[in-house]
Amino acid sequence: MLQILQRIIAVILSSFSVVSAFVGNLSFEKYDVFEDLAYGEAERNTMDIYVPESAYDNEHNGVILYIHGGSWTSGNKRDMAEKCVRFARKGYITATMNYTLYADGLFGKVTALTMCDEIDKAIEKIKAFSEEKKLNITKLAVSGYSAGAHLSMLYGFSRADKSAIELVFTANQVGPSDFHAEVWGSTGLASMLSGLEITAEMKENGEAEKVINLVSPTAYVTKDTVPSILAYGGTDMIVPAGNAERIKAAFENAGAVHNYILYPLSNHGLGLDPLCEMEYINTVEQYCKDYFGY
Repeated sequence: MLQILQRIIAVILSSFSVVSAFVGNLSFEKYDVFEDLAYGEAERNTMDIYVPESAYDNEHNGVILYIHGGSWTSGNKRDMAEKCVRFARKGYITATMNYTLYADGLFGKVTALTMCDEIDKAIEKIKAFSEEKKLNITKLAVSGYSAGAHLSMLYGFSRADKSAIELVFTANQVGPSDFHAEVWGSTGLASMLSGLEITAEMKENGEAEKVINLVSPTAYVTKDTVPSILAYGGTDMIVPAGNAERIKAAFENAGAVHNYILYPLSNHGLGLDPLCEMEYINTVEQYCKDYFGY
């Protein structure tokens, strides 16, 4: 009975938050959209960049690069358009990218690491775009949802020092963070994302641990990991709870800067906790102010 009441309250609060968001949007600034910019040679190497009017006059700018979800096998950059628009209207340059997806027959050819390689290229494209448009983009954040959040974390925690634009924070919703069998029930995803088949022998000799850690963001967290926002659903049946628990513990144990936001009533879609969603959005905006400098 209590759970039903909580869900009713959540729906009511959601209605109020939608109205509030609509009213707030009326005063937000205009923006330009540059669509389907090629950042690499592969078919899906395209991205959209959203530039608010104020960015052309700023001394320097930050950019948020959004990475879509879809279990690494589906999804499209357009899935993140709403998030791009939200922060473009707040005065921040945003971008959303397609990346090469995993499919049958591509084992070992398309991995989480090749997807991270494409994130590298997308960032290089943003830098070139910045120079072309004289936007002076000097700071970067990467952000994602679900599989996109996994890639955001994996890239942000393992390759920040290689980014063409200084990476200053990540913001992630319901991202897979740890691919050990005790979290997922098997090592199948670790094999798929690494492109390395994990065998019984590898489990016995310890090689499996190296493969799992290769694609698990938790394995890369240190005290120097970029500040990160980590959001998870309390009733998520797609990304097991162990992912939230382990990434939270990894940041706490390392003493790394982070904000952890739990949506207690929500499943993978994070739709039943509007106040938590507002907290997440406000936290991203605060990170922009703190780490972009405006």
